[in-house]
Amino acid sequence: MRYVFSTRHKTIGLQYLWLALASVFVGMILSTLLRLHAGWPGASIPFLSALENSPERYAAIRLLHGSLMVFFVLTAAPQLGFGNYLLPLQIGASEMAFPALNLLSFWMTFASLFGMTGSFFVPIDSGINIWLASAALFSLAALLSALNFSTTTIELRASGMTLPRLPVTVWAWFLNAILSMLIFSVLLAGCTALLSDRLLGSHFFSAATFLALQPQNLVRQGSLPVLWQRLFWYFAQAEVYVAILPCFGFTTHLIATFARKPVWKERLVVLALCGVGLVGFCVWGYHMFATGMNPYAPLVFAVLASSLGVPACFLLASWLGTLWNARIELTTSMLFTIGFISLFIAGGLSGIFLARHDLARAAVSEDFVIGHFHLVMGVAATFAILAALFFWFPKLFGCRLSEPLGKVHFWLTFAGVYSIFMPMHWLGLLSQSRLFPDPQRAALASAGSSFRAFVTVATIWTVFAQLLFVYNFFATLLRRRHAVEPDNPWNATTLEWSVASPAPENNFAAAPPMVYRGAYEFSAGASPDFAPQHLAPELLVHKVS
Repeated sequence: MRYVFSTRHKTIGLQYLWLALASVFVGMILSTLLRLHAGWPGASIPFLSALENSPERYAAIRLLHGSLMVFFVLTAAPQLGFGNYLLPLQIGASEMAFPALNLLSFWMTFASLFGMTGSFFVPIDSGINIWLASAALFSLAALLSALNFSTTTIELRASGMTLPRLPVTVWAWFLNAILSMLIFSVLLAGCTALLSDRLLGSHFFSAATFLALQPQNLVRQGSLPVLWQRLFWYFAQAEVYVAILPCFGFTTHLIATFARKPVWKERLVVLALCGVGLVGFCVWGYHMFATGMNPYAPLVFAVLASSLGVPACFLLASWLGTLWNARIELTTSMLFTIGFISLFIAGGLSGIFLARHDLARAAVSEDFVIGHFHLVMGVAATFAILAALFFWFPKLFGCRLSEPLGKVHFWLTFAGVYSIFMPMHWLGLLSQSRLFPDPQRAALASAGSSFRAFVTVATIWTVFAQLLFVYNFFATLLRRRHAVEPDNPWNATTLEWSVASPAPENNFAAAPPMVYRGAYEFSAGASPDFAPQHLAPELLVHKVS
């Protein structure tokens, strides 16, 4: 009971990580079932055949998979899990600003997970109501967490921890919290209004009322109401950056640590993170090109969406500049970090086609969008989460994951995800075969069926490769009492490595740390080649001598 009702930030951070770990494996099982159905639609799948066999039930499986992965993995793990555990440690605080609110946020998130999962096992109409209530509850929990993160970062920094000295990870969590406050409030309002329409007979999303108030050039008469779509995409497009912003912070932090070099143009990286959050908040409309917008709106949204490449290029230039002529340590964490960069580039390039309203008809299809979306948000973010887990595992649990098993897991997963999502881009282009003569259409249809079978086999391969990670994770935890690890195995510079591993319950005890320098003070050729933030200059000189 002490664990369940603990308000300690490290306990709550671990609870979020366990919740995310459970969600990701359920989500992967659901994705495998979906791919099996897409590859062999006539096959009888035991789990699905016991349920109602209808298009609505198939859509419900996709909704549950997306809900688990977006809300409880890609939002919960990098921001709420790692952020709750590490943010106070990295800024020299003893606790989050509002510990009781932090505990309430976690249990609201847990209740939301329970509700969304349970909504799948009830009739569709009731399930939609339960899902909407659970999404509203998750949004409220996310708002409270965002308030907690923002206040903690502003008010509880240690002496000497000025804004320029903050690690990039802290900047990412802080900016992410601000963005979360802006978008989860919109989702909360939208879900509440839709529930009111369904249960109380209100008319927030009434088709007749909404269409009657719109100019003729804005909404085509006879179409479904698009107000809910506008509110949803106002949230959902920015949610991509809520998931990816902490991953940018992880990538920058880990590259500097394992390249043994300061972050190249660190302040530009922080400005680029601000740019990603700001522009990502304004591009929701490019999901609405087919709904009858003002004729000039698609051009504006297309330009804004394409301009996201500018801050992304600054981030990429910083990562590559840090790696240039560096003494790179190819740990498992570093491999997953480089894998994140590769996936982010590959998926980002396909996003350029989706951002262009004039090219959308040539490129947009279900498979193409799924391939792009999963490469950028799903798989790339998962690689960054795995990189962070391998790096901070000693701080979380006091021992290191097996490096040989981790590297095998990386290569199997890296090959698997490219084998899944790159062919899906090609399948999306093959769907435009109606533009070709009949003989070519027949050949393309045959190629498409082969691609689908290949994607399904690659999905099964990738899911089974995760068993290596599961074995590595739990085997390491079982033998951790017999492992003797240094408190700072990576020779990192930030404040969380100035205390014992795993982190003690009271963080910095009765002696709050004093910060003397930036977060990435590495020097080539020196011994030691790093300067911890908390080490006084006279002690640092003595240590070097």
